[in-house]
Amino acid sequence: MTKSQIRQKFSNLTIDNSLAIKNNFFNSFNLNNIQKIHIFLPMLQEINTWLIIEEIFQNYPTISIVTSKSNLQDYTMESYYLDKNTQIKKNRWNIPEPINARKCLDEEIDMILLPLLAFDQRGFRVGYGKGFYDRFLLKCHQDIIKIGLSKFKPVDQIDDVNEYDIKMDFCVMAEHTWVFNK
Repeated sequence: MTKSQIRQKFSNLTIDNSLAIKNNFFNSFNLNNIQKIHIFLPMLQEINTWLIIEEIFQNYPTISIVTSKSNLQDYTMESYYLDKNTQIKKNRWNIPEPINARKCLDEEIDMILLPLLAFDQRGFRVGYGKGFYDRFLLKCHQDIIKIGLSKFKPVDQIDDVNEYDIKMDFCVMAEHTWVFNK
């Protein structure tokens, strides 16, 4: 399947298994050595990452949570700290973003949770088509742990992967965690 075909197939499917994905995430990863984790704020039918954020606030007080603001002109992102007092506002694309947060250096992030519509068995993901996260990952240190969160099982292969597509290390589903690079 091509990325376009995958977007068409998965963008209208709805299932909310966010709680099971959150539980599997915390069962699959030891966060003791993580200092900064980048977590996307959910939009549309994405996984409710607020469940993960709240768990980190409650049980991992030494971990800093980072999220991003999107530049809709050049499809880039900048990182900002997220805390319990951070105000969130949707941008013109309905992407929730922090509005009163301190900036974080991208290369200081240890782990990133990646949004996706679908992924394949090799670890490539299909996002919303603008390459925000692939560009962002190029600014992060090369050892950043890249974890996709998916509601659905993988497709066999994304046929039109290119040199700009960055492979995930893991993908967490409700019932299984896929391991790719590690």
